[in-house]
Amino acid sequence: MADCIYVNRLYTVGAMTKRSALLSLLVFALAAESALLGFLALRVRWQGAAGATPVQRGRKVAERMGCFGCHGSGGERGIPNPGAQGETVPEWSGGTWMMWNDKEEDTRAWILDGHPAGRKPDEAALLRMPAYRGLLSERDLADLTAYVQTVSAAGGPDDPKEIEGMNRAQALGCFGCHGPEGRGLTQNPRSFKGYVPPWDGADFTELVANEAEFRQWVRNGTSNRMKQNPAALVFLKRQPIRMPAFGPKATEADLAALWAYVQWVRTHPRTGVPGGGSHASRSLG
Repeated sequence: MADCIYVNRLYTVGAMTKRSALLSLLVFALAAESALLGFLALRVRWQGAAGATPVQRGRKVAERMGCFGCHGSGGERGIPNPGAQGETVPEWSGGTWMMWNDKEEDTRAWILDGHPAGRKPDEAALLRMPAYRGLLSERDLADLTAYVQTVSAAGGPDDPKEIEGMNRAQALGCFGCHGPEGRGLTQNPRSFKGYVPPWDGADFTELVANEAEFRQWVRNGTSNRMKQNPAALVFLKRQPIRMPAFGPKATEADLAALWAYVQWVRTHPRTGVPGGGSHASRSLG
């Protein structure tokens, strides 16, 4: 009888221990799921904040208004236009477009009236630039102007070192991932925030504390500080789009010029507002 009671007690204790382990596992699973949902909610907020700049809103306006149908994806490759000067719809990133645009006012005139002030529409062109006056709110107009100005790099820096930095960024392919002028929002699955951080965003100072760290990112593909952060390394290694290590391909002169240009981007936001414009300096740090 005593042996039976002992066995029953062992069975009861074992069952309680098993239930306790299952309960602990359930609590852990719920906590993990709650943490994951919280992290995903944070990522949605980060994405929303990064996409709330005039440039990013302007890209959405351009898509909504059909601009990319003629000017190509992102406004960077115009379609054929028989009879027009150059025989194509001008892309915003250069060519004949740059002959008639520099200031926000120029771009706004194209958007509102289909041609800039003092120039008649191209009568020989099969495709005509539509006039959107009355179809856009003032904010949409400002945002679309900011986006077009960014893609075309109109009203860019005046300082020779900043201009050289812009040219080197172009030559090294930086704008491919960071977007026009480094103000883009390229999606990057499995990265910490889900996108390649733009140079004019708040994310920049989280990753780049100073010029020394900027040089480390360009030369080595990451900074010494990130290398010492185990959590950061997990995301840096698992994300498909990784910052390349340019090593000696980026000279000392390149690094200095790139840093100067990035500082110009950060202190000259694109607004698309006449009088405020791309040269309305402010700190983004």
